[in-house]
Amino acid sequence: MSPASRKPEGAASPAISPALDKKWIVFVLFALLLGAALRLCLPGDIEYKDDEKVMFDMTQAIRTTGTWPPLGVRTGVGGRHPAMGVWVFGAWTKILPVSSPPELARGGQILNILALCLLAFYSLRLTTREEREAWLWATVFAAVNPFLVLLQRKIWIPSLLPFFCMLFWMGWRFRHKWPGAFAWGLLGILLGQIHMSGFFLSGAVFLWTIWKEREVKWGAWLMGTLVGLPPLLPWIQFVFTNHENGFSKFNGWWVFYPKYWFYWATDPLGLGLNYSLKTRTFMDFIRYPLLGDHGTYLVGLLHLLIGALGILILLAWKKNRGKGPAVLDSSETGKALKVALGPAGLLMTLSCIEVCRHYLLMAFPLEGVWLSRMGLCDHERGRWRLACLWAAELLLTLLFLYFIHVNHGAPIGDYGVAYQYQAQPAP
Repeated sequence: MSPASRKPEGAASPAISPALDKKWIVFVLFALLLGAALRLCLPGDIEYKDDEKVMFDMTQAIRTTGTWPPLGVRTGVGGRHPAMGVWVFGAWTKILPVSSPPELARGGQILNILALCLLAFYSLRLTTREEREAWLWATVFAAVNPFLVLLQRKIWIPSLLPFFCMLFWMGWRFRHKWPGAFAWGLLGILLGQIHMSGFFLSGAVFLWTIWKEREVKWGAWLMGTLVGLPPLLPWIQFVFTNHENGFSKFNGWWVFYPKYWFYWATDPLGLGLNYSLKTRTFMDFIRYPLLGDHGTYLVGLLHLLIGALGILILLAWKKNRGKGPAVLDSSETGKALKVALGPAGLLMTLSCIEVCRHYLLMAFPLEGVWLSRMGLCDHERGRWRLACLWAAELLLTLLFLYFIHVNHGAPIGDYGVAYQYQAQPAP
């Protein structure tokens, strides 16, 4: 080999062969197009209940008065969120004239499509050979995952997290350089201001990094953190001066419920739609699609198939453990997974709050990376299992959107009546 053809030491080599690279690019582009279509289609079928109405009213006030609120929407435990989540939706009303909830939801949907594009870029350009394929699988899974599609169509502040999470992880990956550390610090303080679950992730990453890492540009991180701090100050004042800040309603019994890790294991499989439909409507959904008045139970069969594939991936990982790269290795991906699985989950659990499934949007896209790494431990059958799982999730997502459309939402579920079927006040 000539000197000119030698790779610099430490340079990342291609993850896969050139031929397979082309196939992956086609697959990723196809998945991105599907992901965009699934988020943008049927705009009138979005959820529109109290939380969405409050957000719409607040952003309309920003559009008409130009006044940006110092605090965000109320939390589930009675306090208030920081204002950044409202500001992000409010910024969309400043970019384009927004006069209806579907137009406001479009801003969040587009931001989540950009999150998928950032994930694809990260997977193809910022990962090493050993890491890349798992990230590519995570990209195509994120595009069609039923639970992610459900959440990323909503007018809801947790739904904004994936885009900013991708920027956060891109900054953290280059924490040894000034721009990366600055971006990590800035995005870390902003994640919690968008939705407070982001504080658990950014806090866990900070604690793990200060414990494990040495060559970090801490000065740049601190500067980024300070730049992002001022919008948080009104919320800090609210917490320390208002007895109804929500912090008095925490329940110590939640420490004994490992819900974080249950959601972590089931989210990437797309098994979270009962969260929105609730039991009675979910059991009706299991029967779909219908032939006349008779159920085909294809949705139920898909759930069984997805569950079986998840079990097979787990068993194959246990069988092949130690024969190849570990899921939680010393790579940048392994480090990120360790933080999200360990410290982030512990911080959220030990906080004594009830961990809700949508809180794990702050871990985007690592749940999918974890599942893909486990699947790829079986070199012979792993890719086929992941491909079958991807197809099953896509079909389940399509059937869910169909179910919502033909039933005008889920009136007795948490989803409620879809926006376009609600009686709208006369102009």
